[in-house]
Amino acid sequence: MQKRYWRLYLSLLGIVTHIFFFDIVAGRWFAGSAVRRWIRLAQGFRQLAIDLGGVPIKLGQFLSVRVDVLPSAVTAALADLRDHVPPVPFSQVEPILTEAWQVPYQERLQALDTAPVAAASLGQVYKGVRHDGRVVAVKVLRPNIHQIIETDLAAVQAIVRLIKDYPLIRRRADLQRLFDEFAVVLRQELDYRQEALNNQRLSHVLRNDPRVALPVIHPDLSTAQVMVMDWVNGIAPDQRAALDAAGVDRPALAKALLEIFFTQCFEAGTFHADPHPGNMLIEPKGDGRWVLHLLDLGAVAYVPASLLAHLRSGVVALVGNDIPGIMAELDALDMLLPDADRDEIQRVLRQVLAEVSSRSMSDMRTIDFVGLASDSRELLVSLPFQIPQNVIYLGRALSLLSGVVTMVDPQINVIETARPLARRWTQQNQQSLIDEVVRIGRLLVGLPTRVDRIIGQLEQGSVGMHAPQLERQLRRLEAAQQRRDWMLIGLLVVLIVSLWVR
Repeated sequence: MQKRYWRLYLSLLGIVTHIFFFDIVAGRWFAGSAVRRWIRLAQGFRQLAIDLGGVPIKLGQFLSVRVDVLPSAVTAALADLRDHVPPVPFSQVEPILTEAWQVPYQERLQALDTAPVAAASLGQVYKGVRHDGRVVAVKVLRPNIHQIIETDLAAVQAIVRLIKDYPLIRRRADLQRLFDEFAVVLRQELDYRQEALNNQRLSHVLRNDPRVALPVIHPDLSTAQVMVMDWVNGIAPDQRAALDAAGVDRPALAKALLEIFFTQCFEAGTFHADPHPGNMLIEPKGDGRWVLHLLDLGAVAYVPASLLAHLRSGVVALVGNDIPGIMAELDALDMLLPDADRDEIQRVLRQVLAEVSSRSMSDMRTIDFVGLASDSRELLVSLPFQIPQNVIYLGRALSLLSGVVTMVDPQINVIETARPLARRWTQQNQQSLIDEVVRIGRLLVGLPTRVDRIIGQLEQGSVGMHAPQLERQLRRLEAAQQRRDWMLIGLLVVLIVSLWVR
């Protein structure tokens, strides 16, 4: 483990040093060689991940799906980390099954294929048959995985300590806190009981969507180290030829994937935080119909209720090209530094949205980002943004999702696809506004009656109140009554405008 630690630490240190010098300090002189350099870095990191497994595999999987922003040659160098992680021999896995079930696996299963059907960074999946004939998937943690992950986290922690106080990073993110949150979630993934709980929570969120299915877990065979589920046949979303052969409408599928995950993220606030292609299967049902199976629910994240409205409003502003609205939500999410030049940010946002709003995801690579960067050099130098801690996993999930939908349909336009969702959220907000208008209107309509009742009680001498309190109360009521007509007129205007917008 000590050798593993130093290999990972020195490799990460080399990557950080390379990026700092060639892309930050001397970026203007080495910009032309960026893609070639990144390919070499990706190839070297891929070999490191294959040799070590663990955390490097997870990072490589994340980068491999960023086909929307990274050159295809870079993502191709990492692509096989998604589903071709080298497995460990079954002879090392069998003792884990015996320990989990307290008996040899043959007593629990009628049959078990000892060659894994999938190998991931933390576990391996085998196909088996229960004694009742039910076909199952048996997911088993890798041997010594807890020790491996702790060693990897220690190496990454050392790098974090080294760079977290660099001004460019310190002003924008609490890197130590980000690492701590990442470590907590990763350790949770090492306990399949947590995954079973996540399955229940996400099932509740998606219970009314017939397009989505979650694993059916067998609790009598599932433990912290082993999880047994119903076997599912399907096609990974990055297998375009297989989807076409099965009659799946890929553009419709890409839009549906976006809607399914946007519903999780921006409506329910509970979402699958690791939506890479290896964690999804599309099961064709004939006549173009399909069911999306979401797998590996070890990482399910949550958005605080207080943030959901701001996030939805941010999406609505984005798809509506509403620059002031975007700025307002960036402020609400605390993403802008206090000294940010808001006029410059709005100018750059306007310029970027003009470039991307009408383009498909595959066309993004044709944008002259170098020209945009040159024109916005002052903004890029100051980098007036900071990363809010409570949306980190949301950002990661959306980044993965962006890559997946691009794999399914390279011609998808995410902004256009999100417009119906934004329209629905806007209508929901308007309905909430209308309900509030009605409530306030009823209170105001009843106000004169209450004033008259109080005055009548005063005339009869039935109100027991000290004079100063009475005078203040009367002044408030009289002022409210005088404002009533104007407020009613204003509320009616809001109501009419809301209905007209709908």
